[in-house]
Amino acid sequence: MKRIKTFAIYILMVVGFYIFTMFITYVGLNATYKEINLRSVLPNQTAINLAQATTVNGRIYGEVTSTEENNLNGKYIKVEIYTKTGNYAGTKYLKIEGTQVNEPKKFAVYFTADNIRSYTIEIVDATEEIENQVKIATEAFKDIFTNEELKTYAIVTLVLILILA
Repeated sequence: MKRIKTFAIYILMVVGFYIFTMFITYVGLNATYKEINLRSVLPNQTAINLAQATTVNGRIYGEVTSTEENNLNGKYIKVEIYTKTGNYAGTKYLKIEGTQVNEPKKFAVYFTADNIRSYTIEIVDATEEIENQVKIATEAFKDIFTNEELKTYAIVTLVLILILA
């Protein structure tokens, strides 16, 4: 019976350490994000909920809303990011699809670029020229813009490897 209690204590210690590590990683990563600034006027049907960056990556969360006068389906959200010195760093196009009238549709842009401090957002019509620009921007900036944030489990794994090594 004593051996089972000892084993249970070890399991609880490992689980507690895992939860503590996850919490500290979450707090540590989110504490490094700083607000980034909008460089231009925000389009009427667009709202930005969160725009933050660290020294190596960032995220922009927002919403677009179609109206009866201006249906956004088939259009693109164009996001450009700029460094702290004002240099252009990249462009991302997000196609707007499946929006209902007067219902907000959420969007997210993730990027891995150094020292981003500002951004611009535009809504552009879908034309052949824009379609070509989308293809070119997608290929040119595929290493900057990602589809999701850094994976927490990758960071936790790295922390565990550093602790155990």
